[in-house]
Amino acid sequence: MPVVAVIGAQWGDEGKGKVVDLLSPKADIIARSQGGANAGHTIERDGQRFILHLLPSGILTPEKRCLIGPGVVLDPDAFNTEIEEVKSHGINLDHRLIVDNRTHLVFPTHKLLDNCQEEARGGNMIGTTSRGIGPAYADKSARRGVRVGDLLDDRRRQKVCSEIFDIHTRMLEKVYGQEPPDKDAFLQNCEKWAEGLRPYAGNAVEELHIALDNNQTVLLEGAQGTYLDIDLGTYPFVTSSHPTVGGAVLGIGMPPGKIDFVLGVIKAYCTRVGSGPFPTEMDAETAEEIRKCGAEFGSTTGRPRRCGWLDLAAAKQSARWNGINGWAVTKLDVLDGLEHLKAGIGYQVRGSVITSSPSTRQEWDEVEPVYAGLKSWKNCASKRDINAFPKTALDYLGTIEKFTGVPVSLISVGADHEATIMPRGDII
Repeated sequence: MPVVAVIGAQWGDEGKGKVVDLLSPKADIIARSQGGANAGHTIERDGQRFILHLLPSGILTPEKRCLIGPGVVLDPDAFNTEIEEVKSHGINLDHRLIVDNRTHLVFPTHKLLDNCQEEARGGNMIGTTSRGIGPAYADKSARRGVRVGDLLDDRRRQKVCSEIFDIHTRMLEKVYGQEPPDKDAFLQNCEKWAEGLRPYAGNAVEELHIALDNNQTVLLEGAQGTYLDIDLGTYPFVTSSHPTVGGAVLGIGMPPGKIDFVLGVIKAYCTRVGSGPFPTEMDAETAEEIRKCGAEFGSTTGRPRRCGWLDLAAAKQSARWNGINGWAVTKLDVLDGLEHLKAGIGYQVRGSVITSSPSTRQEWDEVEPVYAGLKSWKNCASKRDINAFPKTALDYLGTIEKFTGVPVSLISVGADHEATIMPRGDII
């Protein structure tokens, strides 16, 4: 049975939650491998709207097993809140969710540090979600982080939690001049968090390999997007992990050769939250029209998203970096009726046109997009058969395929499952 990786190919918020939720009924295992509560995967089911920050989107499909791998950084407060919210909707989690013992934790002091570091940047703010993700990954790399297994070990919990608390409070006091939080309250919370995590902690990596040995279907759910990758993205305006396909396998302990299909998710246009390069950004009037029609506000932060034209050059590079086998094109309906359409096909840098992504911050700051004009259409939102699409909408999808060399495998024209078309048949 196949292993399918669902990867965001732009700057995040591409619609991965809907895609994973749609594919989950045919999967046995759905796994999150990186990121943390900075993710916001929105799913609409039976008139209800769910925003999942840590739980894999497959959790809404009964009886499907979900894994959170060691590549994730987990906020225990956010995790417990999300668990209770899902349960309140009558969703049974018994024997369905495993959080790997090696998963690193995000504490309230990580969030305080995140805010202090962002404020200290002044006019050079990155635009983080203030969820403590960067400081948690920094502790992990510095080999002083606290993992789920440490929190659950009654003999180690107080020692390791005290150590990380003391490190954080020294930084808050001496570097940022902040009053430290109460240590006794923090340690009491650590005991509470341990009890909340205990029913779900285990060896998610081993569970994954048992599934692979039994020829079961696995769905890897990426978080954030390719251009937020800490190595390949628009550094320093990036996240602290690898939202590319490499992070998807590394963060759950899977050999890369096990992946059968990489589904790259792109919007029919582009969005970005926070600061950083965004070459195809629209004028304010058009962006506001797209923002209203597409509900382009951050699922995690609530901030209005920056809106831009489809960047085909960025999509082509994403396809190369991730080995994308098929595109899931979401929100095609948002472009319904727009008078003029265009797509970025390259970048002009210092008088030269390039079709690959810039590799330096200075180049990103200097790029000017090169556009191709495309014809508009009306009424894609009402179509449930690709053969009923307006010809100009089909031409738009064809341009994506031709420019990137990757076929379109899924088209979304609305939030509901029914508003989805798979022109080449089932992906799983």
